[in-house]
Amino acid sequence: MLNLHIPEYKRIELIAKSSPEYISFAQGAVRVGGTPPEIKADVSVILKSDQADYYEPAAGIPMLRKKLAAELSEKFSINLNWEQIIITHGAIGGITTICLALLNPGDEVLLPSPTYPSYANVIRFCRAEPKFIYAFHEDDKGWHFSFDVLKRSVTPKTRVMIISNPSNPCGFCLGKQQLDQLMAWCEERGIFLIVDEVYDHFIYEGEYHSVTPRVLTHRYVLRTGSFSKDYAMSGWRVGFIVAPEHLVPLLKTIQDGALCCASVVGQFAAYSALEQKHLVQRQVDLVRLGREIASEMLKPLIEAGVLTYTKPQAGIFMFLKTNEPNSEDLVNRILEEAKVALVPGKDFGLGGEAYIRLCFAREEAKIVEGIKRIQKFMIQG
Repeated sequence: MLNLHIPEYKRIELIAKSSPEYISFAQGAVRVGGTPPEIKADVSVILKSDQADYYEPAAGIPMLRKKLAAELSEKFSINLNWEQIIITHGAIGGITTICLALLNPGDEVLLPSPTYPSYANVIRFCRAEPKFIYAFHEDDKGWHFSFDVLKRSVTPKTRVMIISNPSNPCGFCLGKQQLDQLMAWCEERGIFLIVDEVYDHFIYEGEYHSVTPRVLTHRYVLRTGSFSKDYAMSGWRVGFIVAPEHLVPLLKTIQDGALCCASVVGQFAAYSALEQKHLVQRQVDLVRLGREIASEMLKPLIEAGVLTYTKPQAGIFMFLKTNEPNSEDLVNRILEEAKVALVPGKDFGLGGEAYIRLCFAREEAKIVEGIKRIQKFMIQG
């Protein structure tokens, strides 16, 4: 029997949703007003017809796949075949489909950490072994990625690597040279590299580099994405894979057996979103504002010496370093006494234990009230 466990952030979020007295900075949903009303208006028309009532192809509705391929082709100046797009049950559904296709029992999957905790359970129920690699390090200049640590961790059993870029939870982006080096190294060794790019629009500092163009030229590189963050559509469950052509038939077959097809009404909502690209910027601007408000309000905690952090250059999270070797007890006390939900760093694997993750993709009033409560708890006791 499989030995799996739900990550702590899911348990904490469930508690936070049990009563309006809680404020949640736990689960990584964009909550700055909900799915844009323009998308909901389009979906309301669909719901008055029978268009979303029936099965669609396992790889997704063709018009959505074609639209997304055209958008990505224009963005990256490439010629992406729409058949290389597979619509999935969120980005994590895409990663599940890929892992089911690629992994055999006993294979190892490298997870450069701190990293998103749900990857590990996907790997385990594919009967493979997650291997956390402490590859992200923070110093007084910010976060860094150690390629040397990664290279020392590979074994003959290494089959796949999964990395989020921008990083969840660190808010760090890999540079072009780092990505090129990583892709070339994986290609040389026959290791499949899955790059989860769900936060690719939430870039606040520096230049962002996607692996999307490289999928066309590399047999071992896959990219996942999602509509959950860009359009505040996490409940609609629509993501996608950009895959090398040689893997597409297998991925389609796996998905057909695993879930038949992704949410059809969600796919129509995603198509509406792509027809209204300006809506992304609205979400990004609101989340950027949340980042600035949270940064300003955290200053007293920094000055008091109870927290340190690197301001994230991307994504929707702050990864706050505490003075505790393991922040779990602190997070639980803040949840119980201050009624604020955060995530303990141990959820994110090696190197995360002393940290707390705070999602700042929230409405201004929630951020202000939530951090006031944290201030009171941590400074006044």
